[in-house]
Amino acid sequence: MNKSIFCFFHIGSDSSCPQMLVDSIRKFNPNSEIVYCTDRHSPNINGVTHRLEFDGNPHEIMTFRLNSFASSGIGGPAIYLDTDMLCLRSFDPEKFLESKDLYICERSFGGDALFNGNFRGMNYLEYDQMPLGKVYPYLACTTITRNSEVWIELADVCDGLSEKFRIWYGDQEALKIVAKRKSNGQLGFIPEHTYACLPENMNYVSQATFLHFKGPARKGLMIDFYKKIMEL
Repeated sequence: MNKSIFCFFHIGSDSSCPQMLVDSIRKFNPNSEIVYCTDRHSPNINGVTHRLEFDGNPHEIMTFRLNSFASSGIGGPAIYLDTDMLCLRSFDPEKFLESKDLYICERSFGGDALFNGNFRGMNYLEYDQMPLGKVYPYLACTTITRNSEVWIELADVCDGLSEKFRIWYGDQEALKIVAKRKSNGQLGFIPEHTYACLPENMNYVSQATFLHFKGPARKGLMIDFYKKIMEL
């Protein structure tokens, strides 16, 4: 029987979030393969199966991440996660992909919020004050693929975007573009409230497979949830 494959990208000296992610995956998926895409300098993370090192520009983090996944060589079904997430139950991407080749995460929360076109002091004014759900209906924090080939397409799209998108939002921008190209019925959607649930949405947390602690304000919550998970 094939092992479930989980993959994530992380660079930098602070490995606390990815370590909590890996521990939570191991808690509920003890026999899984966990692939850690990184650079040559970031610290090891306990519990990973494979450490894959790549060269890239940390300033253009979106391009670095997508190119790492594209070069990972993962030949089978896998789920690709952000590091500020926790796993809450067992998960098998192969069973999930019985009818589709690619599943992307569809936004459940905050779709009516207005996009900040001056995010991090950068110029995204073409989207300023538009509903977030219209600007970026898909999230790149949870993606399930039959193999790593789709990441080659996503990376190529991101490489062709302007520099600001290679620094931030490039993964969501690329997902939006690639989703429009997929018209052969092999594209499926998974809801954010189940596969990247924000921890404050308690109506969904008990049924969620993954929680997403995006943004600095949720990092304390991630630690609290992690401690509870590991005590189970």
